[in-house]
Amino acid sequence: MRLKAEQLDNTLQQALKPVYLVYGDEALLVEEAADKIRQVARQSGANDREVWHVEGHFDWSQIKWRDQNLSLFASQRLIEIRLPSGSPGKDGGEALRQLAAAPPADTTVLIISGKIAAAAQKSKWFTALDKLGVTVPLWPVDAAQLPGWISQRVQQRGLKIDRQLATLIAERVEGNLFAAAQEIDKLQLLVTDGQLDEKTILQSVADNARFEAFGLMDSVFLGQRDKVPRIIERLRAEGVDILAVFSAVSWSIHRAVDMAVQLQQGVQLDQAFASQKPPVWDKNKPTMRQALQRHDSMRWQQFLQQMAEIDQAAKGVVKSCPWRLLEKLCLQVAGS
Repeated sequence: MRLKAEQLDNTLQQALKPVYLVYGDEALLVEEAADKIRQVARQSGANDREVWHVEGHFDWSQIKWRDQNLSLFASQRLIEIRLPSGSPGKDGGEALRQLAAAPPADTTVLIISGKIAAAAQKSKWFTALDKLGVTVPLWPVDAAQLPGWISQRVQQRGLKIDRQLATLIAERVEGNLFAAAQEIDKLQLLVTDGQLDEKTILQSVADNARFEAFGLMDSVFLGQRDKVPRIIERLRAEGVDILAVFSAVSWSIHRAVDMAVQLQQGVQLDQAFASQKPPVWDKNKPTMRQALQRHDSMRWQQFLQQMAEIDQAAKGVVKSCPWRLLEKLCLQVAGS
């Protein structure tokens, strides 16, 4: 049974299904849907939980669908399978098909997947799971939908917001749902009377390290080389986690790389802007245009290699200062 995201809550109020497949390329929405299913499974007695990450040459025979040794505190079991690629492979597809043919009575299976291609949704394993249980596709929230998504989420937190303020938050987070969700959670703590205003939103956003990191990328893309070392040094002095800054830098550069490749292939700039998820906002188009004119496609792809080095340094894999590597990368992107 395929459901829309908004139908999941009502379905979970009924009896648990043997299997749930939640999939899509918007990680926040997928994880929040999975959290709802986990919570109901726990309330139904599934205190035993197994988590399997399907990567590379995964051995599906490791998963024992039936377990005769449930703990004394559990009447049900939850098997959680993470499938980031969106494809279980030949062996996995057969294992899931067999599961659907003979589901165990004491087990709920929750499959959390990346985007599943349209062709894969016609496969035997997918159709079998869809017939047995619940499949929930989660679609990205585009730029036009984001203010409405923010308004709904704010109201769920017991706050009041108008369309203009929701649009303000949407513009500041540049379509990033994780950033929007974090911002709303913070605003819930800051507002005492339930009414949001522009001053509170602007102050809250300005105090967010993630947004400072996006501000860093604005300076980088504009070629403001003198600002880059100062911004990075301030973030470092304030004790901001290097990985939090790096995630924003990585997100921005990956978008630029994708657009640079499209331009090399003959795609028009406006089409490249519109192809992004979310699309490049109008106010940011001049900045991005300037950055894309600064380097060719090959140079942009070379920056990806430097990002891999920064990631390894930040995680302690290599003995280099990740902040210095990050500064070097940003200066080079800025045109130094």
